[in-house]
Amino acid sequence: MKRVGVALVLGLLTTACSTPATPAALSSSFAEVFAGLYVAQQAHLGRTDVTAGTLHPRSLCRRTGPASQGPGEDWVCAVQYVDADSTVTQSFDMQVKPDGCWRADGAAASQPAVLADPVSGQTSVNQLAEFDGCLNTSWR
Repeated sequence: MKRVGVALVLGLLTTACSTPATPAALSSSFAEVFAGLYVAQQAHLGRTDVTAGTLHPRSLCRRTGPASQGPGEDWVCAVQYVDADSTVTQSFDMQVKPDGCWRADGAAASQPAVLADPVSGQTSVNQLAEFDGCLNTSWR
């Protein structure tokens, strides 16, 4: 009976200390942050018709290493969204910290560090080349 009690307590402690960094949680967080930054980027380029609602962003995050969840530098998130009636898919490498915060890095081919305005030729920093976010860890 004593062993059952110890096992139960250990099980509850393990559950209470579980990581907020799961594929589902990261996918949701990533899609939300990406959509907000994409809308801001497009507004900066003069496109006011793009909203988070019109993008219909969906993302799928997964680890490429042996673990399936938790912090690490081996996360990849693919995001799919609709812009100007075209469906676009992009992948980002992600690093997830133990506190639930993360950093995403876009591929230079799809998210260059600097954007050039095609009309004025002015350049600006691309907010989607590298960006951060955090999971909601208030349940902990």
